[in-house]
Amino acid sequence: MPIKEGEPIVFTYEVAFEESDIKWPSRWDAYLKMEGSKVHWFSILNSLMVITFLAGIVLVIFLRTVRRDLTRYEELDKESQVQMNEELSGWKLVVGDVFRAPSNPALLCILIGDGVQILGMAIVTILFAALGFMSPASRGTLITGMLFFYLILGIAAGYVAVRLWRTIGCGDHKGWISVAWKAACFFPGIAFLILTILNFLLWGSHSTGAIPFAVFVILLLLWFCISVPLTLVGGYFGANAHHIEYPVRTNQIPREIPAQKYPSWLLVLGSGTLPFGTLFIELFFIMSSIWMGRVYYVFGFLFIVLILLVVVCAEVSLVLTYMHLCVEDWKWWWKSFFASGSVAIYIFLYSINYLIFDLKSLSGPVSATLYLGYSLFMVLAVMLATGTVGFLSSFWFVHYLFASVKLD
Repeated sequence: MPIKEGEPIVFTYEVAFEESDIKWPSRWDAYLKMEGSKVHWFSILNSLMVITFLAGIVLVIFLRTVRRDLTRYEELDKESQVQMNEELSGWKLVVGDVFRAPSNPALLCILIGDGVQILGMAIVTILFAALGFMSPASRGTLITGMLFFYLILGIAAGYVAVRLWRTIGCGDHKGWISVAWKAACFFPGIAFLILTILNFLLWGSHSTGAIPFAVFVILLLLWFCISVPLTLVGGYFGANAHHIEYPVRTNQIPREIPAQKYPSWLLVLGSGTLPFGTLFIELFFIMSSIWMGRVYYVFGFLFIVLILLVVVCAEVSLVLTYMHLCVEDWKWWWKSFFASGSVAIYIFLYSINYLIFDLKSLSGPVSATLYLGYSLFMVLAVMLATGTVGFLSSFWFVHYLFASVKLD
């Protein structure tokens, strides 16, 4: 057909239906059969090697260093203990400052509460998907499941945020409603802001991928009618729960931190490379599924990688916290959060690399902005989840460490 300007183009097509012996429940098998399982096993093996290496370091810290010091201390008589107290070094010197309240404690509690909510949602959703409850045959079940579990786990977010707030405040109830309210609004508020900006860009470019206004209203109703009340209920339980008591007293005057040979934040940022090495292969498959239209259905592998990621984040943060305490740096609260949470920086850098080298067909700045906006949203969620794992493991380690030694 000759094509001329201003004239309509006629399209025709033919369809031939052939009867198949494949049963209806098995119709997705051809698409869900994922190739390259060796790559996933290689990723898991690589992660196990990292975990074993870090576990060895943690074991040395616990058995050779901490246990040796505690056993030696317990074997001395009282007079020798007094003399030993005068010769203390390393982490024992910060006993009066290690539980001093961090800067911006409310923000830390909010981040930890939201991180527990996101991590719980990820674990439960991937577990259900791995068990086969969220097949691609039912479109939208994965997103619906994630949204449902996130709303329900608002109770956990409020409980953890408020109980940590009371622990930092040594049992003070004051301000718990504000903390619970902010925990309910922090991450969803940022997510809603990002989605709104991206949606305006899509509306401006007359894209069919724009979220309808009715869906926005439904999301707002779910947020304020389900998520916020459940978070406040969790905060109420956290306010009435017994706060975690510190094993040692905090001095009134903070101890001066000695000058360090290298910036501690440099080590914190560099520690994110180990968790990133655990997940970057699965990250490639997930990015290809989202942006290249490929099917991703190896949720069993993804669940294993998620568990390995949690273990690596806990070990990395624990080791770094111990290293900071050994150089008499008692400001470990935020550093333990960002030690494992810094993996988000490398994921974002990888997203930019993926945009430049793998998504060359993206048309125009609107598509690139849309990609970066969704990547930023994903990176924020990863930072909260991994940072929460690092902080909680470090908090448990510090509490256990100073509860085991009797220092006055």
